[in-house]
Amino acid sequence: MISDKSSLASRLGWIIGELEPAIEQARELFAQYTQPNDGGELSSCREACRQIWGVLDVLGADGANMLAKELVALLDALIQHKVSNVNAAQEAAAEGLLQLSEYLKHLQDGYADLPVVVLPTLNNLRAARDAALLSEHLVFLPEAGHATDAQIGTDEFISLTADRLQQVTTKLRFYFQKALLGWFKGEHAPRMLQATGKVSNNLLVLSQAQRLRALWWITGALSESLEQGRLEHSVAIKMLMGRIEREIRRFGEVGEANFDRSLPDELLKNLLYYIGLAESGSEQTDKVKAAYHLDLYLPQGETLEQLRQHYATPGRDLWHAVAHSVIEELKGLQTTLEGMQDEARQPELLRKLADKTSHLAGTLGMIGLGQAAELTRLLGDALMGKKERQEEQTLDDLLHISTHYVRLEKVLEEYARTGFDTTETVFSSGHEGQDPGSARSLMRTAQTELNKAQTRIIAFYKEGWAFYYLEEVITSLESISGALNIMEAQELLPLVDTSLRYLREDLLARQRQPSPEELATFADVLTLTEAALSARLQDEDYLSLLPTGYEKLGELDRHSDVALLDNLDLDALTQEVEAKKKAKHYVMPTLYQRLRQPNP
Repeated sequence: MISDKSSLASRLGWIIGELEPAIEQARELFAQYTQPNDGGELSSCREACRQIWGVLDVLGADGANMLAKELVALLDALIQHKVSNVNAAQEAAAEGLLQLSEYLKHLQDGYADLPVVVLPTLNNLRAARDAALLSEHLVFLPEAGHATDAQIGTDEFISLTADRLQQVTTKLRFYFQKALLGWFKGEHAPRMLQATGKVSNNLLVLSQAQRLRALWWITGALSESLEQGRLEHSVAIKMLMGRIEREIRRFGEVGEANFDRSLPDELLKNLLYYIGLAESGSEQTDKVKAAYHLDLYLPQGETLEQLRQHYATPGRDLWHAVAHSVIEELKGLQTTLEGMQDEARQPELLRKLADKTSHLAGTLGMIGLGQAAELTRLLGDALMGKKERQEEQTLDDLLHISTHYVRLEKVLEEYARTGFDTTETVFSSGHEGQDPGSARSLMRTAQTELNKAQTRIIAFYKEGWAFYYLEEVITSLESISGALNIMEAQELLPLVDTSLRYLREDLLARQRQPSPEELATFADVLTLTEAALSARLQDEDYLSLLPTGYEKLGELDRHSDVALLDNLDLDALTQEVEAKKKAKHYVMPTLYQRLRQPNP
C-alpha cells in the first residue's frame, strides 16, 4: 500500500533526522516519570511532544499529527491530575509514543498516511483522559475537492425557477421517502434501492454547483452498491440515507445557492466512507472510488488488518492480554445478570451491573475499541438510570443486556486474535437467533423461567389450588416460547405451547383442579423441557428426550377435556426427531463444532 503522495515521504526525509531524536528524548523523559505528583520529567516530555506536534502539523502528515496531538492532550491531563486511572493513562501514553515512532518510519518508507490504521491507538489515548472516542469515519480523511463532470460522466443540467424546483424536489422526495420505507420494511429491497438511485440521478441534473452534483452522484453510487448487495445494509447506512431524504427537502425549500453554502462537508465524507467500504464491481461505485482514491484512503478487510499488524507496536501484546482479561470480566457480568432473575436481589445487582458496565466501557476504549466502548457506555448509562428510577428489569431487558455482553465477547475474541475491530459488523447483525452466543444466553434465560414455572406449580398445589400462580406460570412459558422461536428450536415448541393451552384453556379458564396424577404428568412435561434445554446448552444429545416428552403430552391430553393436540401430530413429530438424530449421527464431531462457531 504505497502512497501516491510521494512528496510526503520526501518532506519527511528532510526532517526525520530531527524528529527521531526528539521522539526518543520524549520516550526517555517519560520513562523517568514514575510518580504522578512528580511532574518535572513529564512536563519536559509534554513540551518535547508539543514541538513534535508542531512540526507534524506543518508537514501535513494527518495520522502522525493526530497521534502527537492526542499525546500532548493526555500528557496535559496527567500533569493536571485530570485522569481517573493514572496507571492506564501512563500505559496509553507509552504505547502512543511507540506507535508514533513506528508510524513515522512507515511514512518515510513511502507508505500511505492512513489515520484509520492508528485508530485503536488514538482511541486508547482519548479514553485514558475520558474524551469522546473516535469512530472509523472520523479518521477517514480523503483529499479535498469534488468530482468533475468528466468523472461523473455527464454535464447535463436543467435550469428551473425556484417555485418549479420546489415542486419537482417535493415529488422526488416523495418517491425517495416511499422507496426508503419499503427498503426499511424489507419489501423488495433491490427495487426500492434502485428507485433511490433514480431519484439521485434526477437530482444531479437539477444541480449546477459541482459540490451538489458530486453529492447526488455519490448518493446514487451508494444506492447501487446496496442494491447489488456489495455493501451491508447496516443501521448506520439506513440513518445516512434517511438524512439524504431530509436534505432533498431542504434543497427544494432554500434553493441551490443557499443549500450549497450550508451543506456540511461531513455529509459528503460519510457517504464516501461507505462507498469506500463497498465491494468493487458496481459501475458507478467504482467510478466514485477512482475519483476520490478511496482504495488508498480506506483499506478494507484483510488489507486493513494487515496494515494494522504491520504498523503495530510491541505494545499490541499488552492489548491482547487486556482483551482476554475483559472476556473473563464479561463472564462475571453474565453471572451477575443471571442472578437478577431473583427479583428480591434486583436493586443490589442492578447497581453492581451498572457500575461494572460503565467501567467496562472505559477499558474497551483503552484497548482501541471505540465504537464498542461507546455502545457499552450508553448501556451503562441506561442501567444507571433504571437503578435511580428503581425500575424492575423485564425479561426483554435482561435478554437485551445479555445479548450485548455476548456480542462484546465475540468482538473481543476477534480483536485479541487479529487486532481487527468487528464491532460494527457484530452489533449490526440482525436476528439474535443467528448468533450462537446469543442463543446460549437465551437458553440460559429459558432455563431460569422454567425453574420459576416449576416453583409456581408447586405453590399452586400446596396452597390449595391458588389459581393466580398459574398466571405467573403462563407468563414464564410465554417468554420461553418466544425465546425458542428466536433460537429456532422448533422441536421444543410443542412441549411449551401445549402446556400453555392446557393452563389457559383448561385449568385457568374453567378453574379446574387437576388430579395428582394429572399434575405429575404436567410436571414431567416441564422437567423434560428443562432437561432438553440443558442438554442443548451443553451441546449434548437433547433430541433423545423429545419422544418421551411427546408421549407425556399424549397423556396430558387424555386427562384434559380440551383437545390439546388438535393441531399436533405426535407420531409425525417423533419421526421428524428420529430423522434429525440420524442426520446428526453422520456429521463428524469436529465439523459440527466448527459449523457452530460464530463467523468473524
